[in-house]
Amino acid sequence: MPRKRKGADLSRSTSKARKLRNSRSERTEEQIQQQNTDARVRMTRLHQKNQKIHEMNAMNGNGAMDKECPHCHALKFKMSQLGCVARQEKCNYLKLKHHLNH
Repeated sequence: MPRKRKGADLSRSTSKARKLRNSRSERTEEQIQQQNTDARVRMTRLHQKNQKIHEMNAMNGNGAMDKECPHCHALKFKMSQLGCVARQEKCNYLKLKHHLNH
């Protein structure tokens, strides 16, 4: 029978789980409320950060991606030029020139 590997304890009664269970059982009501409040504050900050990022992206002046290429049906911003997408598709120079002109 093969030896048991170090750290291969897959059961639920690991030392980390026991420590966590014990520390949670020893918490007072005030500590529980404080930890819940801290978690709510962290989630609110995360939501506000994501909202700021979204607002910055919306206000970059490009607007919606509503211009569609008639050849490849790729969506673009109105004022943007097609660059890396055409290179990824390995289009030849004439196709790339056509994309940049429309």
